[in-house]
Amino acid sequence: MPPVQDVAAFLAMRDQGLPLLDVRSPGEFALAHIPGALNLPLFTDEERARVGTAHAGSGREGAVHLALELVGGHLAALLARARHLCGGKREVLLHCWRGGMRSDSMRWLLETGGFTVHRLEGGYKSYRTFVRSELARPRPILVLGGYTGCGKTDILLELQRLGSQVIDLEGLARHKGSAFGALGQPEEQPGNEWFENQLYEQWRRCDPARPVWLEDESRHIGHVTMCEEFFAQLGRSPLVRILLPAEERVAHLVRDYGGQDMREGLLAALERLQRRLGSELTRRCRQWIDTGNYADAARAVLHYYDRCYAHQIENRQAPVLKELACTTDDPALAARLLRQWEEGLPPDTFAAPASL
Repeated sequence: MPPVQDVAAFLAMRDQGLPLLDVRSPGEFALAHIPGALNLPLFTDEERARVGTAHAGSGREGAVHLALELVGGHLAALLARARHLCGGKREVLLHCWRGGMRSDSMRWLLETGGFTVHRLEGGYKSYRTFVRSELARPRPILVLGGYTGCGKTDILLELQRLGSQVIDLEGLARHKGSAFGALGQPEEQPGNEWFENQLYEQWRRCDPARPVWLEDESRHIGHVTMCEEFFAQLGRSPLVRILLPAEERVAHLVRDYGGQDMREGLLAALERLQRRLGSELTRRCRQWIDTGNYADAARAVLHYYDRCYAHQIENRQAPVLKELACTTDDPALAARLLRQWEEGLPPDTFAAPASL
């Protein structure tokens, strides 16, 4: 096995259970990393900055000299940390930012300590290029759309339970997409880079011969922005629309967002929408929320979002492949009907989509 692997081979070896050591600084690792990686930083964030300054000022020789000064007294501790991270395994995967001095230095240390080391060709930078190119690769996609409050995410999760291939974009982004989308989320949103890495991790595990269900989203999901390559695929893919009566959608939103514990978040989201809703409607929505009348507040906000979504549908280039009219908010039933329909699709559906 060669000591330097391309991205595809590197990820395949990770999937087989080899420990993956990322020797970039803690700050670089925290921003984003290859899923499953363990951080074994050669430098702290401050030390990395100092080495970079030395390289800019006196070239590679000065940077190497400083790096040796910084790391020289910590070699035994680094080796001990690597052994701890890897448990009993002595064959490891290794990378830094672009496959340069840091990974080469750590490779030498680990091999001296008895490890077999496989380095990532081009480092994390090559992985990121690979991720973007793979997210641009055409795949069969079914986009689930519908007006706000249709329970699209719930339907997708039921489809996944029934065996369909599903990627929950809002789950990865930790945001439900609207001005109210951060409410009830257990964690802060990830950065774009970490979102893309996680998205690709699910994307690569999908069977390319079968469609992947995704929710109809704008390019921005809260603070997360989908990369252009993937968003373009989403926009080109056929749409499956859920139709649900307005009062069922109001009830769905009240279940999701109603309650005293949501009050402050709802009011803050209303402030962000005031320019679009208008001062008077925003004032009435605040009163309704203050008195616990979440249904009337939901109806008012739905009127705005319905107009936005209608405009989005009008500008969509891809065909509407199917519409499913539901009388009640029943994600399990909707998913069963969509699963049956999906299983009956002809093999050439995605080669030449046609409206039903």
